[in-house]
Amino acid sequence: MKTYWLPIAFSLFVTGCATHSVTPIKADPNWVSEQLDNGLRYHIYPDTEKEVSVRLIIHSGSFQERQDQKGYAHFVEHMAFNGSEHFSQNDVISLFENAGLSFAADINAYTSYEETVYKLDLPNNSELNNALTWMRDIGDGIELSSKEVEKEKDVILGEFRYSRSEEKDISTQFYEHMTNNSYDAYDPLGNKESVLSASSETLREFYNKWYQPQLTEIVITGDVTLAQATELVKTHFSSWEEGTTMVTAMEKEVLNTSDFIGYIAGGEAPSINMIIDRGNSNVQSREKQHQLWLDYISQELIKQRMNAAFLDAAMPAQWIYSTEYFVSDSRYSISSVSFPARYRDQSEKQFLEVLASLRDHGVTANELKDIVKYYQYELDNIGKNQDDLNAVDHAENKSMNIVNQQPSQSILDYKESLEAFISMVELTVVNQHMHDFLSSSYQFGIGLDASESIDATKLRIPELRALYNKQGNKPLLNNVTSAFPVPAMSGSILSEALISSERNLTSWTLDNGINVLYLRDTNSGDDISISLASKGGMAALTPNLIPAANIAIPVVSRSGLGDLTGSQLDAHLRRNDIELYPYINFTHHGIEVLTDREGVAESFAVLSTLMSEIKVDNDQLKAVKQEFNQNRSAYLETPLGKFTQAINHNTYVVTSSHRLLEGDGVVDVTDEQIKQVHQLLFQQNRNYQLVIVADLKPTELKPLLRQYVASIQLANSKSVNYAASYKESFKPSFTMAVNTENNSHYIAHFIANKADENQSAKSLFMEDMLQRIVSKRLMSYVREELSLDYAPYAEIINSDGELRSNWIVGAQVDPKNAELIGSAIDKVITDLLKGVSEEETRSAAKQLVVDLSPMKNNSSQQAWLFTRYTIHGYGIDALLNIQKTADSIHSQEMTALIQSTFGEGVRKSTYLATPVIR
Repeated sequence: MKTYWLPIAFSLFVTGCATHSVTPIKADPNWVSEQLDNGLRYHIYPDTEKEVSVRLIIHSGSFQERQDQKGYAHFVEHMAFNGSEHFSQNDVISLFENAGLSFAADINAYTSYEETVYKLDLPNNSELNNALTWMRDIGDGIELSSKEVEKEKDVILGEFRYSRSEEKDISTQFYEHMTNNSYDAYDPLGNKESVLSASSETLREFYNKWYQPQLTEIVITGDVTLAQATELVKTHFSSWEEGTTMVTAMEKEVLNTSDFIGYIAGGEAPSINMIIDRGNSNVQSREKQHQLWLDYISQELIKQRMNAAFLDAAMPAQWIYSTEYFVSDSRYSISSVSFPARYRDQSEKQFLEVLASLRDHGVTANELKDIVKYYQYELDNIGKNQDDLNAVDHAENKSMNIVNQQPSQSILDYKESLEAFISMVELTVVNQHMHDFLSSSYQFGIGLDASESIDATKLRIPELRALYNKQGNKPLLNNVTSAFPVPAMSGSILSEALISSERNLTSWTLDNGINVLYLRDTNSGDDISISLASKGGMAALTPNLIPAANIAIPVVSRSGLGDLTGSQLDAHLRRNDIELYPYINFTHHGIEVLTDREGVAESFAVLSTLMSEIKVDNDQLKAVKQEFNQNRSAYLETPLGKFTQAINHNTYVVTSSHRLLEGDGVVDVTDEQIKQVHQLLFQQNRNYQLVIVADLKPTELKPLLRQYVASIQLANSKSVNYAASYKESFKPSFTMAVNTENNSHYIAHFIANKADENQSAKSLFMEDMLQRIVSKRLMSYVREELSLDYAPYAEIINSDGELRSNWIVGAQVDPKNAELIGSAIDKVITDLLKGVSEEETRSAAKQLVVDLSPMKNNSSQQAWLFTRYTIHGYGIDALLNIQKTADSIHSQEMTALIQSTFGEGVRKSTYLATPVIR
């Protein structure tokens, strides 16, 4: 269960600019909406998807609470999982997990200001009747026993520890500034005093008043007919007696439009933000929809121009963005840049000059073309995109529109609106909109670090406004259209084999040693996913090159490629619909590319160039060092950063690639070291695998493979030791008084030799299933039985190919329970070592299958998983038959894995972070 305490309303149809003509948005006729005699409304969308999604929306949240009921709406939401008329405590979770659902992913709920929403995403319709039985129980059958209420108080207090830090981040401070702190009293979590004073009787009073059918809506979509769903709704909900409570709406406060200056929280970076009011967030017409899209275009153009400006100036920037921002019923546009504090003056000047230039001179036809083509692509693929929506998508969109009181637009109306929009989006229209947009009234939001002064910054606000009011400079844009050079020599394809005719899976071996796996996916449309990767990663580097590997990717990206600067490369890739993602992990490295049919040839050209030769601009190297130093130093100054670093340094030797670097750990990195990292990783062959997922004829791919991939020169590599270099001498336990909040963080760390050093796909499946079983046991005992923590966790942190398993099990608790949590986790592990049942094993297997099934509709995920499994020698048979592999795993094997992971001979250490002694 989670709580949304900020009124975030992500909607496709939102705007703030009024127009004269009004063309109402037409609702989707595929949604059938009816009402029972008791006032309950239901919405049904029959679909061919085999999944089924259900939402129960109660129009009651924290706005409906009295002063003495703060947090009650959220408290009742929690209690829905703790026993009802037809389900005993948490049996609802077990029931659906055994059907393949994952708690907090598929079984979930949230409470906001004006609604409480329960959701179930089912893998098929076999449990739909049980789903509606539970949701009917939520209506008037929640038990609210005194015993369970008392236990749940500690769980909710644990949620405060996770999500209500005393040190507020800059975003929270700004939100409170804009709302004049008026929403503080309506925090859906309530306050600790109110939660502690709640009783079965007081919660039932709130529950009986607000959980009534006339305040409720149900959404059902997926593999169910209209007749079936209608009958199920009537059967389960017609007996729910109508009440007398009416939906109430709180009068919204006038928002604060003055400038804001505040101090950032630990781990954050200083920033400047410009916030522009775009009006009411509700949309009912095409005209407002078009105004919204024009805002989107403006924001994307701002972000692109800002990125280019900071890149060309070789200035460090932690983030750059321009996007929409919601407060109450209003939508805003926020443009932001973050930087190290010592770069404030030049960063703010650059930020404002870019905005002023866009306001006064607009953008070029080439810049606009890069953006508008995405709307054309949406129009060209509107049918496929609609078909790709699954039950979860439909349920989430409908629920969002119900909450925001907006229509769910029909696909035909959406298509017509897109066509009209594209026909009117010309350069003059966009530049006029950009001028009006950036000429609107605005407010600054400025985040300072501890070295800066709020009073001095207040005095600088008029200077910033004066700088922005100056006529903007006309930019000198260098648009590059030339492609990357074609390699002088082509390679050849040595062999070809059909691996699976059923999956259209073909392999080729190239003469430079690269193996190619091509999955022809007829459902991918124009989307093409390319993944080239090899074993190696940081493990293949000498210790002196590890700092360089930490920053090599951003340095190379900012320096550009071939004859292109960093900003020119970014523009060139964007113009050719190419997304490029190089990476260096601990035991492997590679490049992922997403593109379409028109960009596929250029994508291979980029890939070939990046593999063959890079350049390093020393100004960009300096900027990346500053970014790394800012980010890492800020993190290591936080309580979590200090705790994490202490555990890390107690675990790994100084020369380990897993050793966490200090902020200044990259200060001595040279351009030659960056080039050495590239040469040792990207120009040596350690089982390089290229995976392509697309709907192309093999004859279309082969010439590209010969020209651009087989021509890549790769040297033979030396063997690599993939051991993670753990310390032999380490502290088995320690306590650190570092937390600034009133909580304690406990971690149990388990390191063991793997039972099977030659890992297979099946062993990966088993590790995933074990993580689910451990998490379930933790939730059942630590959270539900002992009420010690809101979200105890278990995580696997070893990398592919490493010879030891590495697990952490942890929780955050009230300091008074610091000793108890260690005993509780020990009990969970001790009970696990006694073995797991076949029922638990099957439940975890079903969840894994359900979570991996969407891979078939996600070409980039398929490409990545096939690459991962091939470079590490796991084999791909499991990915070709996920169900069969999962079914082959039995409880005896899982018990053996538990013994090797947590049992005798396993290295265990424990750590505790406690509050600072004041």
